[in-house]
Amino acid sequence: MKTWLPEYRVTKLLLDAAHDADAVYRYCQESGIQPFIDLNSGNTGNFIYKDTFTINNNGVPVCKLGLHMKPDGVERNRNRCKWRCPKADRSGWHCETPCSDSSYGRVVHTPVKDNPRLFNIPPRNSLEWDKEYDRRTSVERSNKREKEDYKLEDGRHRSSMMWYCRLYCTMMLQHLDAWEMPSIEAFQSLLSLDA
Repeated sequence: MKTWLPEYRVTKLLLDAAHDADAVYRYCQESGIQPFIDLNSGNTGNFIYKDTFTINNNGVPVCKLGLHMKPDGVERNRNRCKWRCPKADRSGWHCETPCSDSSYGRVVHTPVKDNPRLFNIPPRNSLEWDKEYDRRTSVERSNKREKEDYKLEDGRHRSSMMWYCRLYCTMMLQHLDAWEMPSIEAFQSLLSLDA
């Protein structure tokens, strides 16, 4: 793709859990791409972070009481997310067993460089993440239409040229499906065949 479209720049990458690998995240960091990748459920468990906090499966810090910390913004210039005590609000915080003597409450920063697989900007449990990741469903529907309905992979072609021909025909059929096809009568009247 880079050789055919050198001026095209990929800014976001939406992938499923099958692509949850450190190499993919490193590539995204080096290329300036924002990854939206589900975590692979086979690699679960809490992670110890900075000796005092555990991190859940979605990259959210868990306080000593076992509560998920609340997101408190993203520091894009430092490439990290900010998390605040789950019992804190803008007026202060109210915790029976405080883990910080600050009036603001305990704050934890999760820099992407510490673990790019686990820490994302935006965080996985945020509305921004959900909104962006929901766009993947249209791609999945398109892939299903190509593979199952038009039997793209059933062709037994030996040359790549024939595969491309089959793929282009499939894509043209998808575009025809997307257009609202009129009834036969309406189609004939459009072409003025009955005159």
